[in-house]
Amino acid sequence: YAAKLPSHNSYHVINFDFSRIFGLDMETLVGEFKNAIIKSIAEFKSRYPDFVFNVDKGQTPAGIITSFFTAYIQYPQKQSLYVMIDEYDNFANEILSRDLELFKAITSAGGFLKSFYSAIKEATADTDVNAKAACVAKTFITGVSSVSLDSLTSGFNISRNITSYAIFNDYAGFTEDELRDLIPKLVDINELGVSTDEIIAGMKPVYDGYCFNRNAGNTVYNSSMCLYYLDEMRQQGCILDPGNYPDPASDQDGTKLLQLFDIAEKGLTDNIISSYLKNESFFLTKLAESINLNKTEKYSRDQLLSMMYYLGYLTVDPEKSTPDRLILKIPNRFMAKQFSECTVKLRFNTSHVYTDPELDVSALLNTEDDISSFSDSCTEFLTGISACQVLPQLNEMSVNLVLSAKLKTIAGIYVEFQKPLHISGECEKFADLAVTVNAAKDNECVYLFELKYRTKKESREEEKKKPRTDPEKSLESIKKNAAKQVLLYRSAREFRDKEVKAYIMIFEGPKCVCCELQK
Repeated sequence: YAAKLPSHNSYHVINFDFSRIFGLDMETLVGEFKNAIIKSIAEFKSRYPDFVFNVDKGQTPAGIITSFFTAYIQYPQKQSLYVMIDEYDNFANEILSRDLELFKAITSAGGFLKSFYSAIKEATADTDVNAKAACVAKTFITGVSSVSLDSLTSGFNISRNITSYAIFNDYAGFTEDELRDLIPKLVDINELGVSTDEIIAGMKPVYDGYCFNRNAGNTVYNSSMCLYYLDEMRQQGCILDPGNYPDPASDQDGTKLLQLFDIAEKGLTDNIISSYLKNESFFLTKLAESINLNKTEKYSRDQLLSMMYYLGYLTVDPEKSTPDRLILKIPNRFMAKQFSECTVKLRFNTSHVYTDPELDVSALLNTEDDISSFSDSCTEFLTGISACQVLPQLNEMSVNLVLSAKLKTIAGIYVEFQKPLHISGECEKFADLAVTVNAAKDNECVYLFELKYRTKKESREEEKKKPRTDPEKSLESIKKNAAKQVLLYRSAREFRDKEVKAYIMIFEGPKCVCCELQK
């Protein structure tokens, strides 16, 4: 479309890339920022060799760019200047995650960042008597979040946030069609013995799910994650589990999400974690576009949810959103893992009720069929968790999460929570818990658990044979469905040639009322 516009090929372009700026103090940051500007001007001069300008390195960043604009206005070959800035917030967000006071200092009134953007704003109106247009005709800025630019609004308040425009939805990731075209170019599917569709089926629940406008029409995959995973698969020459190969640049352990929670108003973190454990969506009237940390000490609810959206932890739910209400959800399994990691660190690791008692895994380590000692210890453990309100309420998700987190603290076993499984003739399935004991030994064994939960109220209603009791929630019905599921999971290709013991565990409140081996 650009070729059809009258302005096509009518701009001189200067590019700024702030992705590599790093520093732990103000002096280092100013120096790094200045060097990035000088490098960009040098690249501009190499493309337009008849443009004459000598950088005065003694000037401030704003002084250097202002001098550049002054020289450009006097440039005999001047046209319209297009300023492009890539990853404008990269270093500022890194600082925000470590040092809030330093972040405020660099984005405050009189700070070098605000002065730099003020200089660009002023150049949109600067002309000389012979000029037909402003020095800077257009500016295009890319970054991750709006928090840094919003902290600079008085310096650059002429911008428009186009992040959520439907027309740009596909710019932020790979569509499935693009991925289908890309995969055969990056990996040898014939050598791997799988089809492109099979590879996509594995990637979809882990990397897909992003939507930036309810009218977008499709979701997109995290492109960085996809490229890293496909490159790993090409290097190793075999099919890999996408969940085990996240991009190293991603928030693998939820640290950045924890940092967001740390700047939130009191009570917000508990509210969001509770919604996650209940598998609930998050409601907003609209995204916050004013997140200025020089004016507020803590994120409000709308600001926190908006930041989680900007950083990819949440995305638009197009099916539930309407013109006057925006519904956000966790986009995929990788981001769900970040929430689970944060829940463990914020809710569990700080409580002695979680850290002190031990689960009895002796029967598992001895690969016994009778693991009643393990189920009894689960009851004792969850009773303490419930009594001390470490969790707001028990449900199937919270029981799964807290048991998997506790098991991960025990030496000698390997735990996989919501393990993805591939079963012939079935779509991808997820086992609640897969616990491997004695790994790489002759007596290696996988304990496969399907966990079910029902409330004490449902149990009491069944005992009293109340008419409103849901037949599907009766103990026998739950047993039957759980047994069917776990036996199906045991047939997955991931368990081929392995000894697997399949169990159903049913909890009523914190009590394990059923722990049965399925054969």
